[in-house]
Amino acid sequence: MNAISASLALLMAASARAAAPVPDAVLVRVNGVPIRRSEVVARLLKRYGPQTVDDMIDEILLRQAAKKEGIKPDEAELNRRLKKLESQFSSRRLFLSQLQQAGSSVAKLQDQLADELVREELVVKAAHLTVTDAELKEAFAKNKDRLGDPEEIHLRHILVKTQDEADKIVAEVKKGADFGKLAREHSLAASGKASGGDYGFVPRGMLPDEIDQIAFAMSPGDIRTVPGPRGVHILQVLAKKPAKPAVYAEVKDDLREMLLSKKIQAAAPDYLAGLRRKADIQTADASPAP
Repeated sequence: MNAISASLALLMAASARAAAPVPDAVLVRVNGVPIRRSEVVARLLKRYGPQTVDDMIDEILLRQAAKKEGIKPDEAELNRRLKKLESQFSSRRLFLSQLQQAGSSVAKLQDQLADELVREELVVKAAHLTVTDAELKEAFAKNKDRLGDPEEIHLRHILVKTQDEADKIVAEVKKGADFGKLAREHSLAASGKASGGDYGFVPRGMLPDEIDQIAFAMSPGDIRTVPGPRGVHILQVLAKKPAKPAVYAEVKDDLREMLLSKKIQAAAPDYLAGLRRKADIQTADASPAP
């Protein structure tokens, strides 16, 4: 039995002992057959426990290395990345709604970004990683078509159950009703409720297949309904932006960040392996981990 498996076995045994006095809650019944909390926990531990333990070991080692090296996340860079993520949404309200749906928050996202920045700096420093101008120009030449801005549409969207409901809403919008108010009242899409159905500018290829081609064929001001697997989509296009070719000076910084990120990903496993070799990692039975 390896160190991680031993830890997992001990964890499961300890969990069972700790949970013994507490009634084992039934989470769901299937034709009268119960699925108990302990069964779910045991399966999760068996399936994801080893990787979770590995991840937690790496997190601790990285924090310890950062403390030893005196490395802290750069606040300006952290805020830049946070704003870059938020800018991908049409409004802050939609951004916060998406975080909530993912079980996260701005504070949790900031912590994740801070850990990411520290990890990157540790690997860059240890592996002496850089990106040269020659590498940038070569990458630009190879990826010029993908680095430009794709065609975009400013889209508003409402999802309802039936065609009759969709037709009534379209009729109301054409009479001058507030699209945002109708989205908040009727849309089945959680993000639509949060943003009043306004998705901002959306690039081609980002929408579900059943509506992407139709939406991009529409003209500004058009509104139409599209049946889909989840219900009927009400689409309204407010504006369009044509595709824009990439300009080296404009994408240089983003390209440098992308290339450096790839180098960090390639070097990180060796760096973490080095930290593990120097660390004293022991399981609950006090035997050293490999």
